[in-house]
Amino acid sequence: MLTLNSPNPRSRSDFARDLAAGKPNSLGNTLKVVRAVTLEPRRFPQLLALLLHKDSLVAMRAINATKRLMRGDATFFYPYRESLVMEYSKSRHTVVKLGLITLYFDFTKEFTAIELRRIKALTLKWMGQTDDWMILVQGLKLLEKLAKRDPKFKSKVVEVAKPLQKDARKAVSTKAKGIVSRL
Repeated sequence: MLTLNSPNPRSRSDFARDLAAGKPNSLGNTLKVVRAVTLEPRRFPQLLALLLHKDSLVAMRAINATKRLMRGDATFFYPYRESLVMEYSKSRHTVVKLGLITLYFDFTKEFTAIELRRIKALTLKWMGQTDDWMILVQGLKLLEKLAKRDPKFKSKVVEVAKPLQKDARKAVSTKAKGIVSRL
């Protein structure tokens, strides 16, 4: 029987196959993939590539695994910081965008000024392109944090939050009202 540590590349776990397995509303084999990458960190780029996978279930589980790894060990974050902003932000999957927004929030202090400008633009763009309540709430949360670091950005965040104060979804309207009152 071949194992993950076998030198034969065909014996290695296929992350896309692993992440596609299991019930759609579960983690599936996400934790198995996290363990595999923890044991062989050089395989992390294989996992990141799945953020751009055509299957939304694979991409969703890939961003979940990525967040677990980066939050658990920042050495997974630093070498890929720029690619999270420039490359993987091109994913067509809403769930990946949501995951990136939460990573951007968690690691705000680690991004360069140029990357932060791009993060602001991406978040505003994604919020303008969707009606997904989670993107809207997490996007507002991120934008508020960024506005506290950049006073010139506050007016733009308030401009985005104002119409959302009337959103029928309580989570969205409550977050928007709080931002308008705090900024």
